[in-house]
Amino acid sequence: MKKKRILIIVIIVVVGLLAVLAIGMYSITRDLSFMRDVELRGIDLATIDDGSYTGTFEHGRFANTLIVRVENNEIVSVVIDSDVTGAGVLNAADEVFSKVIDAQDTKIDAVTGATATTNAYLMAIENALNIDK
Repeated sequence: MKKKRILIIVIIVVVGLLAVLAIGMYSITRDLSFMRDVELRGIDLATIDDGSYTGTFEHGRFANTLIVRVENNEIVSVVIDSDVTGAGVLNAADEVFSKVIDAQDTKIDAVTGATATTNAYLMAIENALNIDK
């Protein structure tokens, strides 16, 4: 009888751990396909006045706010104001921002292994600079 009770407890614990693992995997991977396939519009810097522009992008677990600085119709800096895209994205952010500054556009190749994060940053940049006039 005691062995049966221990076996039931072990089964309940294992099933509980599997459920937690499944929920965790779902949380980590949700929204990835949308983010990989997001449509980037590009930016027209000829129409952007000098200044600092704040852009936000939010979709599922991807949420960030960036500050984009424009001088003489060129992007001179991109800085993270807030970011909840995940741990370890700082290196990806630096690479994305460097590529954007070099290209002066958001139509760049994604950082290897960080396509969804790259696109989340690029969408925030586009949202900052594609101002409806």
